Amino acid sequence: MKNFVIFLFMIFLAESGYCQTACPVGVVPGSPQCGPDSGTSRGDAAPPRPTGEWIRTWGAIVGAGSSSQAWASIGKLSKKDAEADALDQCESAGVKDCSVEFTYRNQCVAVASASSANTKTGIGGAPEISTAKNNALHICEKNGGSDCSVIYSDCTKPIFKKY
Repeated sequence: MKNFVIFLFMIFLAESGYCQTACPVGVVPGSPQCGPDSGTSRGDAAPPRPTGEWIRTWGAIVGAGSSSQAWASIGKLSKKDAEADALDQCESAGVKDCSVEFTYRNQCVAVASASSANTKTGIGGAPEISTAKNNALHICEKNGGSDCSVIYSDCTKPIFKKY
């Protein structure tokens, strides 16, 4: 009797397995007309395909020894473009000794300056703007600055490019 119950149970399990195949109405499961199982047995649609991609952008900070000003470029597609844009801004202001101080990609940057004019500024980068500001303040103080404060901060923003 025990074997008979097990036999009936196994037949029941085998029959329920046929219900999961993707066959048209009236076609016997296992027939070549049946399609592959969807995996969910409900025929759910495949997940949507992406419509584009996110492109990470570059930024640059340019300074000059003869000036207390700094120039920034953000949202450029290459490091070279970011540096060139910031250098152009500096040179357009009539400054001759422009130099790239900091470049960054897919992150935030902050520039901190001390109250004393003879102290080098601090430039810090990080994934989050609050961390970039803290890094810039720390570097400013490490460079001998007192009463350092953040004078510039921004983050690169990715650009969505559709396929």
